[in-house]
Amino acid sequence: MKFKMNNRIWKIKEVDKEWLLEEYKKEYDNAVYCFGLTRYSKQVIYLNNELCNDVKKQTLYHELMHCYIWNYIHSFSEISEEALCDISANSHDIIHEIVTKYFN
Repeated sequence: MKFKMNNRIWKIKEVDKEWLLEEYKKEYDNAVYCFGLTRYSKQVIYLNNELCNDVKKQTLYHELMHCYIWNYIHSFSEISEEALCDISANSHDIIHEIVTKYFN
């Protein structure tokens, strides 16, 4: 599925768990399992295709939050509770609309 975030076109792809884990290990050495991964340079969110729908949905919310932060916030090292609440509130409708479309 394709979606737009800040006028950039992104894709959501479900992939095999072994492929996903190998991709994840390119950045994080100690992984033994991976639910999802966001690749900013490719503008793709990868989801483990073996997850049950409830876990897959939660994973998509999580990965979309990475996508949102990368598109709108760019970077931060420390964040206050107020800033986190603002990010969550501002991203809520965007992320929930994408998840709803994906699972319908």
